[in-house]
Amino acid sequence: MRLNLLPVIGLLFLPACDSKSEQTEGVGTLKGDKAFPVTWSGELLPRSPDGGTSFSIAVLSDSDFSGLCTTPADAGYELPPSRFVTVSVLGPPAAGTFEVGSANGPGFVQLQQRLTDGGTETIGVATSGSIQLTTATTDQLVGSFDVQLLGRSDGVATGLSGTFDAPFCANRK
Repeated sequence: MRLNLLPVIGLLFLPACDSKSEQTEGVGTLKGDKAFPVTWSGELLPRSPDGGTSFSIAVLSDSDFSGLCTTPADAGYELPPSRFVTVSVLGPPAAGTFEVGSANGPGFVQLQQRLTDGGTETIGVATSGSIQLTTATTDQLVGSFDVQLLGRSDGVATGLSGTFDAPFCANRK
């Protein structure tokens, strides 16, 4: 008798397992030797001293960084141990292709690791390549990148590419 109830119990819980949060979720992918599965992405818009947007940044992480986008973030929220990539373009959000790794290029890509003690370690920094932003607003960054990443510990260059659809991190407006 107990075995016959299992399909019914499963059906009762199926709608709950498929429910989604009201919060917009970002997506992203990474490819390359230092790639990892992306489980969270978001857009940050740091402000300059005059109040204008100084950078457009997409963050791709293997951990849930959504706590960064909440009011507790301003009260000392600590990010979980994780790996994350920041894809940055100097200036307010704008669609286009941006060079990475030169004195003239406004693009910057960095791979970092958040440590259990709360510190952050830089694993690699892009030395060449480009960032393509197809949608760049204060609500969403959508695009891709293809760069050569120079490892901080071993000095070895390796390719890293990715895509992102990063919704705005609401607490940072």
